[in-house]
Amino acid sequence: MEEELVLDPQLKYWVLFPISVVMVLVGLLRSSFTDLLSPGPKKIPYKKIRETQFLRRAECFRASNNVLDVNQMESRRNYFIEKLNSSEYYSEKISTDDTPKNPFTDSSTNDALMSMMKGNLLNYIPQSLIMAWVNFFFADFIVMKLPFPLTDGFKSMLQSGVATPDLNVRYVSAISWYFVNLLGLKPIYNLLGDNEAMSTILAQSQQTMPNIGGPGAPKVDKIFQGCAENIKLIKHESIFDGIASRVVDVYS
Repeated sequence: MEEELVLDPQLKYWVLFPISVVMVLVGLLRSSFTDLLSPGPKKIPYKKIRETQFLRRAECFRASNNVLDVNQMESRRNYFIEKLNSSEYYSEKISTDDTPKNPFTDSSTNDALMSMMKGNLLNYIPQSLIMAWVNFFFADFIVMKLPFPLTDGFKSMLQSGVATPDLNVRYVSAISWYFVNLLGLKPIYNLLGDNEAMSTILAQSQQTMPNIGGPGAPKVDKIFQGCAENIKLIKHESIFDGIASRVVDVYS
């Protein structure tokens, strides 16, 4: 029979809970500092919004033109083709220079790189300090025993810092408990800090403004001309065609 270690019941009060509580508090503080240091949303020029909204109107017309009769269809088709082939709704003048722009000279790119660097520092510094604190006060501590069996492949993950190769894999060291919390506390951060909801709102707001004319995106004149060509090729079939005979067939 394999002998079992006798663990002090006070370990959960003096080691397990302090490590978890400190990591949760530091994670919330890091989230608050990230929100404070992150730049506010940039204002979008109204011409850029008008350009995007007009392109959406044209796409909606192309997708839902069957609710129009023949006269309405032709008047709207001519209107959209005329405006899409002109530069009235362009947010900026089209440059004839085809030389690709250096992305590092763009202020938005520099701001994104700076925000990324701040985020990395806010992640690296607190975790390094917590890891040093755990190593200093709780080095070589066996803090708990898992209630379920595991294979020996988990030994290096759960018993980091403990030089006992014959120890049962179910025992967890203090530094390993730190890594378990590091990998498993993200749902707690999302619940307490509402980071997941903010990420969803940010993703939805980014989807509402497509990248027209940006780095790696086609130019606005090509997009507008392509939309005009698609509108020219529409084969209109109104839902009002033959509606009287269809109503009579249904209720006869």
